[in-house]
Amino acid sequence: MKATIKEVAKEAGVSISTVSRVLNGRDRVSRHTINRVREVIERLQFQPDFVARTMIMKKTSTIGLVVPQLSNEYWAFISEVIQDELWAHGYTTLICSTDNEPEKDSAYLKMCLERRMDGVIYCSSPHYSSETNEQIDALKAAGVPIVSLDPSILGVSCVVGDHMQGTLTAVGHLIQCGYSRIAYIGGPAVSIEREFGYRKALMMYGYQVDERLIRLVKGQSFADGYEGLQSLLSTGISFDALFCGNDLLAFGAIKAMEEVGIRVPDDVGVIGFDDIFSARLFKPALTTVRQPIQDIGQELVNLLLLALETEPERRTVRKIVIPTELIIRESSGSGPKKR
Repeated sequence: MKATIKEVAKEAGVSISTVSRVLNGRDRVSRHTINRVREVIERLQFQPDFVARTMIMKKTSTIGLVVPQLSNEYWAFISEVIQDELWAHGYTTLICSTDNEPEKDSAYLKMCLERRMDGVIYCSSPHYSSETNEQIDALKAAGVPIVSLDPSILGVSCVVGDHMQGTLTAVGHLIQCGYSRIAYIGGPAVSIEREFGYRKALMMYGYQVDERLIRLVKGQSFADGYEGLQSLLSTGISFDALFCGNDLLAFGAIKAMEEVGIRVPDDVGVIGFDDIFSARLFKPALTTVRQPIQDIGQELVNLLLLALETEPERRTVRKIVIPTELIIRESSGSGPKKR
């Protein structure tokens, strides 16, 4: 039969309120009493009722994490980093993958509020619906701290990679290698900022932006990169280099080029973005802009913990920018080959 808190108190020779204080980590209990109560709890295998404890403490020790797609290596890794960091600080993580569907965005955020999550880390697409915006406002109004990877959400602290500088460096590297017809494939979310960086880099080096060389795809997957490259080839326009909004898009584009006999990097130099683990294993090994995913995940957790320790009316909106780094491997080559 399941032990009760009353039985624990009787066995330990203390009051029920003292057992409750020990369970909830409150002060005003001596170390000797804490040890005695914990020994009885372990011996009787007492399990406190989660719902009751939540009502008393007004705390669930659970954080909601909303990401676009766990099948994407980048999001899988950053989710693991965040989960480990939160666990080290006494929090469990409820991971919600939206599959890039706006209705899931708002539904998961609503669930985080209804289930009384202590906080939310929102990493989904900035192309959220008005319903998502309403749920974010509802969380803020309820005093639930929320942090994000999206700097465009008003009133929400964020951590971002330096997408602009990373893109300027990547496109600049291609130009310095001698490439002049540089195409771009990008999807939603942060790829928008990377597209802007691509345009800015070309103009900085005195090149006209050729809209025919730009392909905006619906997602960020291998398949999206493959389809984007096929669309680019269908125009018949020539290009000697390709910058992609993330590594998976680059993988898909390289596959599409291989199938029609275009060699990377001999015919086309390619650079991706993120430096997911498989970038170094891909053939050819992918030149890419590295985002320090570990640092980004840790900073998101640090921002959230700071908010949790601060009264809602005293919280301030913060933005942390994480530097990026160009990792040069095989796929960018050394410049266009003379034919």
